[in-house]
Amino acid sequence: MTTIGYSKSHSYMLDLLMQQKAQLENKSVQLASGLKSQTYGGISADSRMALELRREISSIEVYEDSNTLASIQLEVMGESLEHMEQMRSESVSAIDDNNYTLTTSGQTTSQQATEIMMLETISVLNSEVNGYYLFGGLGATEPPVASMDVIMDGQNGQLGLKELMERYENAHMGTSENGRIESNVTAPSGVPTLTLQQDNVEGFGFTINSISATSPDVTTSVVPEDLTDPANPEGVQGVFEFTDTPVVGDVIEVELGLPDGTTKVIQLTATDDTEAGSGTFLIGTGTDPTLESAQNAKAAFDAAISDIAQTDLRAVADIQAGEEFFGNHGRPDPAPLVPLADGSGYETATDLLVEWYTGYDDDSDPRSDKIVQIDDDVSVEYGARANESEFSELLQNMAVFIAADFTAAVPDDPESEALAISYYSTLAERSEDALSASGNTNSGVQSVAVEMSVVNATLSRTVDRQDQLTLSYQNTLTGLENVDKTEVGTEIAVLSTNLEASYQATAMLLGLSITNFLR
Repeated sequence: MTTIGYSKSHSYMLDLLMQQKAQLENKSVQLASGLKSQTYGGISADSRMALELRREISSIEVYEDSNTLASIQLEVMGESLEHMEQMRSESVSAIDDNNYTLTTSGQTTSQQATEIMMLETISVLNSEVNGYYLFGGLGATEPPVASMDVIMDGQNGQLGLKELMERYENAHMGTSENGRIESNVTAPSGVPTLTLQQDNVEGFGFTINSISATSPDVTTSVVPEDLTDPANPEGVQGVFEFTDTPVVGDVIEVELGLPDGTTKVIQLTATDDTEAGSGTFLIGTGTDPTLESAQNAKAAFDAAISDIAQTDLRAVADIQAGEEFFGNHGRPDPAPLVPLADGSGYETATDLLVEWYTGYDDDSDPRSDKIVQIDDDVSVEYGARANESEFSELLQNMAVFIAADFTAAVPDDPESEALAISYYSTLAERSEDALSASGNTNSGVQSVAVEMSVVNATLSRTVDRQDQLTLSYQNTLTGLENVDKTEVGTEIAVLSTNLEASYQATAMLLGLSITNFLR
């Protein structure tokens, strides 16, 4: 019979106890940490996959902060664009060309309402998130749009919009407020001749496009400009030769061109009614009725031209000033044109106008001013500049209407007040049209909003995909690295029971107690 020696049994029992003790300690650590092993060596079969999953999760986490900030910036930008669009829409409703109601401040109620909307628009264009001004372009850390007061009145010797509008009004209307159309009646060879002539100064004022007459007693011609003498250039002339006295119902007409390409037609009908009023000229009844008819036609043309100059031409001058001030003139040379104070030409000096926009500006695409990498192979662009036409034209059309002076030149004078009302209606109609979105097309602000919504949707989809991937990776890692605590608890109970039994058996053999062993 084979016998096991005492020393060999002793060694075997001790090894078994140490193994069971080690197993119990390992399971206890697993239960406390929730992990299968404290090192990847303990899960050698799955360690490579676990490391790869950890790397993937880390690469996604790299974009977490930038994506969160981009999401906030795009959300604020979307809300800003929505608010700007609301201001545009409400300004269209506020500018009523039939509501000429002056307040004690000298502004109309429509101007006051529009001013509030422009103030809000400026505030929106100066929106900032985490130190970055959303509409200031590349690296914008300062508000890009000047205050309302600076825009209107200028600062530090530089002109604001109001003074620029006044200069353009003076330049286009001329000192006689007749749109630089001079008139005279002469009688060469005894034929009374009415001549309308352009003042040929830097393209200011009206142009004479055409003239006509229905009367066989009035012949017409247009004489081209004569620039042979640079010191005394002769502008285009419209000539009416009265070969005989017109009769009732005869019509003479001139078509005037305005600087924006629009036209106004003045028709005068011959009449013998002294109370006929505007749109007519009185047929002569004196010793020289033909000459008298020509003189009456001149007076009627002068009055009609002056009325148009102080209303339509003045409104066009204001809008041109706004275009120069806000920079949407589309010329190869972007420098704004500033008329001399006396309207005799343009200033040659530069930097005369206050800068309403001080953000980043170059010829690049504004969207490229803000590029954010949101995934390994995906980036989004959502830069914006307040001087983009979609925003600057909104400011321009509001500002020009707000800055206009609609008070009568002569208070309590019916004719002066009638001109002020007509000027108001003309500029209000043009401003309303410019601010309105035509047909079913988007406004400029809406177009930018659509661009940004596409970018935001791209970012949202990417973030959702990253969140799903991270969750999937983490779930897989849980299976690879984590333990089932219920199962481990059961194993610990079994191990504890086995270990206790082993201790008792060993103690019997060796005279040991568990307390002594653990010591």
